[in-house]
Amino acid sequence: MEKKQSLLQFTMTYGVIMGIVSVIFSLIIYMTGFMPYNIKRTILVGLISLIITLVFIVTGTKTYRDKILNGTISYWNAVMIGLLIVVFSAVISSFYSLIFNLYIDPEYVNKVTEASKNWWFDYLNRIGAPDYQIEDMMDKLDKQVANNSPIKSFFQGLYVSAIFGLIVSLITSAFIKKNPNPFSEPTA
Repeated sequence: MEKKQSLLQFTMTYGVIMGIVSVIFSLIIYMTGFMPYNIKRTILVGLISLIITLVFIVTGTKTYRDKILNGTISYWNAVMIGLLIVVFSAVISSFYSLIFNLYIDPEYVNKVTEASKNWWFDYLNRIGAPDYQIEDMMDKLDKQVANNSPIKSFFQGLYVSAIFGLIVSLITSAFIKKNPNPFSEPTA
């Protein structure tokens, strides 16, 4: 007789795998020197992260529905599964980010911010922005660095990932939910 996984075991497994994939993606970005310092690069990184999240939420929820719940799942159960997968993934990703920012490359955030400042400076000059607007942007970027810390980033990562995971789960669950057929005979 096959033992079924509990909800927490199942979502933890998918979440850990998603977390590892996210860490690998971050390492690839770092090792290739790809810095998300402008709008296009930030959107590209965000889209790839969204795709990773969608793949794991959809496959995880469908697998749980089909293999554990015999092909049916309520909307709210699907939301819970997707959210738990993302939360477990966020814990892995946030711990990696903390270790990265404390020990691997503590100056990485400053490097990205400096590249971002250079890009914004060039961009604002190119479009003919007034000097006060350029100075405001440079001040905002400096304040972001001053207010940033690895511990703060750790908790922000958890918080933002949970909210993002909830939103994605609310959307995907509408397509994944599958109510039982009310005309079928109940199984024993």
